[in-house]
Amino acid sequence: MVSKQQDPEKELKAKERILKAASDEFVEYGFYGARTQRIGDRAGVNKALLHYYFSSKEKIYEQVLRTVFGILIERINAIDFEKNSGIEEVMSSVLDIYEKMFDEYGSYLKLLVYEVISGAKYLPKIIFDNFNQIPFNPVNGKLYKYLKKNMKEGKLRKVNIYQFLISFIVQLAPVYLVKPVAEDVAGKIGFDRLLVGKFIKERKKYIMDTFRSGMLTDVKGRKK
Repeated sequence: MVSKQQDPEKELKAKERILKAASDEFVEYGFYGARTQRIGDRAGVNKALLHYYFSSKEKIYEQVLRTVFGILIERINAIDFEKNSGIEEVMSSVLDIYEKMFDEYGSYLKLLVYEVISGAKYLPKIIFDNFNQIPFNPVNGKLYKYLKKNMKEGKLRKVNIYQFLISFIVQLAPVYLVKPVAEDVAGKIGFDRLLVGKFIKERKKYIMDTFRSGMLTDVKGRKK
């Protein structure tokens, strides 16, 4: 029996541990192979407490997806698109956000990839529930409107915004998907694992250089 009088801070930490453990479990075993007992063991909570917070494996899975999706939306919407000093700074901020997301929530993001390739049963509902807050929705999305405005003003090439955003972000994502392998291999063959971090910094610079040369219309305004 689990007491309903829980300390709010302890309750939050327990939920965070469960969600992190669940994301690792789902990435390793897939949805159907994952077991709530192993999730509880990974999180350091008993099965009764696990089911007190989440009534089923489906609820845990959906909440993991909602958590990482919500954090990403919140961080991008926190960019001050009006007061920011320019389009380069905005896109650099977007790239920084994704980098931190990949770094801090690697297993969560791998789970998003798993969700997509396994048929995306839950993701459409999550997107629909959060549609008005999604920064790249075409109705009132902050990032979408910002990019559209800069295209109309002639500061950016007129392209399909979704095609651009996918290309922009996808250039960084694979680096983090293979990062654990790269670090492990680097360590085994005697290379400093910091070289992987250096490669990521160089990758970000490459992405921004590609953005400047391919999307900015003001050639004089491009940074060298």
